[in-house]
Amino acid sequence: MKKYLVLFFAVLLGYLYCDAQTTTTQKASYYHSKFNGRKTATGDIYREYLMTAASNIYKLGTRLLVTNKKNGKSVQVVVNDRMAPNIKGRVDLSKSAFQKIAQLHQGVVPVEVKVLEGSKDEDESL
Repeated sequence: MKKYLVLFFAVLLGYLYCDAQTTTTQKASYYHSKFNGRKTATGDIYREYLMTAASNIYKLGTRLLVTNKKNGKSVQVVVNDRMAPNIKGRVDLSKSAFQKIAQLHQGVVPVEVKVLEGSKDEDESL
């Protein structure tokens, strides 16, 4: 039981620490086309042409600016899904979002991820 409590608090502190960070260096990949039309963690349907992302670090609804460190190209996305728990330090972009910053054949690219103020829900209420 003590082990689980320690693990829980370690994960919680890590989550809070990462959430407090405004800019991090990660890797970006993209959703395979086979996921097009499936539900995301928010209940939305994944559409490969929308500017969305999956992450284990950021809260659902968080707006991110993702910049390719090799070519400086950027894209704004909204986190609407979670990734597999064993994938760390990566953000999974929709196919269209990834194509704005890199070519698909690159697969995984180093990126800088910046949290933008406000969330998708806050923007829609204006």
